[in-house]
Amino acid sequence: MNLNLSIFKNKSFLYYWISTWISSLGDSIFVIALTWLLVEETQSPSVVGTYLFILGASKILFVLVGGVIVDRIDPKKLLIQSNVLRAIIILALVVLFVNKEAIWIFYIIGAVFGMVDSIAEPAGISFRTRIVEKEYYTQSMGLLMTAGNVSAVIGPMIGAGLVAIGSTNFAIMVNAVTFLISALLLLLVKAAKPEEETESEPMWKSVKSGFHYFVTTPIITTMAVFAFFANAAVGATFVSIPFLADELNFGVEGFGLMNTAIGIGSVAGAVLFSVFTIKNPKPYMTLLTCFLQGIVIMLIGFTGNLWVIITLIALMGLHETAVNVIAPSVNHTIIPPRIFGRVISVMILVMSGSVPIAQAAAGWMMEWTAPQDVFIYGGLLEMGAALLTFSLPFVRNYGRESSFSAEQ
Repeated sequence: MNLNLSIFKNKSFLYYWISTWISSLGDSIFVIALTWLLVEETQSPSVVGTYLFILGASKILFVLVGGVIVDRIDPKKLLIQSNVLRAIIILALVVLFVNKEAIWIFYIIGAVFGMVDSIAEPAGISFRTRIVEKEYYTQSMGLLMTAGNVSAVIGPMIGAGLVAIGSTNFAIMVNAVTFLISALLLLLVKAAKPEEETESEPMWKSVKSGFHYFVTTPIITTMAVFAFFANAAVGATFVSIPFLADELNFGVEGFGLMNTAIGIGSVAGAVLFSVFTIKNPKPYMTLLTCFLQGIVIMLIGFTGNLWVIITLIALMGLHETAVNVIAPSVNHTIIPPRIFGRVISVMILVMSGSVPIAQAAAGWMMEWTAPQDVFIYGGLLEMGAALLTFSLPFVRNYGRESSFSAEQ
């Protein structure tokens, strides 16, 4: 890792970074405002669960189409349009969702929001490489994660304050304004043109070509499968944290400190990667980071000391940020830009598919075993997956020699 601050001379990235700060802060405000709106209007916890299900399901259903759209249309335009559309959706929520009889409108808005997210997420991932050089991939990702992580910490407090001094609708309207400001800042960003134009072909053929590249590129397939198990391990441990606090009699205070530790570790990791660069990120770096994270997760299961657990959880958050910085940067160096959107959409489906399964399995396990065991098994799973993947020569040596070049 090398100390390098020259990325801050890139005005286009700075505009994009500030735009991300503002929209991330708005998202965090919206979480608080949305929850309180539902409490005020419906008094029904099931409404929140139904909304989240519709939001997540629509995003999953359309993510493959979203990836193809990103490959066909300038991601800058997509990001601007998605921010403007989000602002309109949020304002529509304020106007239309005025009583519990209008709940169906709220669900429709959630579905539309999920579809917009299915395009905005791959567009944002793709757009970053249009405004920074390859050597700044990890550093730019670190800066963007700093924006997201810090916003996640201070956003809820700002949201609660806006509700307190104004109203729930006022807080939601502020969220809409943040999306509009974010869109305006994106207009100032100058991005490089794609090296190749995507052929005009039917949508289904574009989706098929994304799957074909995924399954015929061993390094991409293998790392996605590895991420399936690594994400399962981390997902299981996150759902086990409140039960660990209860099992060890730490109370809600201890649970709060654990969650704060995750945030502190995540922010520390994001800041670290914001000032240091990895010029040539490689797959083995992702595996090493995950292996170390597995050790940290496993150690949590062997101690009952609150402050030791808090320290380890902070380290877990730091490693999670490191993985989320290095792994996407590795993908950018491998996947051809002209098909990046559709391939990364397939990867998102594979890599994130294990999380709900693992969380359900962890809940079932804790019916007959202690929460500490979930951390031990989760750590062993992540360590084992990293070692097994690293044992494959084409993964271990990828990028170290010219003979191990990316498949085109």
